[in-house]
Amino acid sequence: MSWVNVGNIKGETGADGSSVNVYKDTAHGQIIFVGDDTEAVIYLSEIKGAKGDTGATGPAGPVNMTSTLDTTDTTNVVTNSAIATAIEDVTDQIGTITSVQSANLNLLGS
Repeated sequence: MSWVNVGNIKGETGADGSSVNVYKDTAHGQIIFVGDDTEAVIYLSEIKGAKGDTGATGPAGPVNMTSTLDTTDTTNVVTNSAIATAIEDVTDQIGTITSVQSANLNLLGS
């Protein structure tokens, strides 16, 4: 027996399918699918997986960029140089903040 290529076989085109509306009900934790004569509900709790492992602990607080900038790093020298230049530019633009200016900024909520 041998195979014979008969080309693409195509049937008649059928009628368009019905539209389905999808709603998310956050108050009840549901996703609702509504068609012409059908309604289906999926509860979010049914599709939620098990809780994952706890991630690694991050740094203990904000990092002070100027105190952690390694200017001796020859591998990332371009990055460090750009950061150092940006910090210097900001410092030059701000200038020295006096105690009076600092008190005023505190009053303004800065």
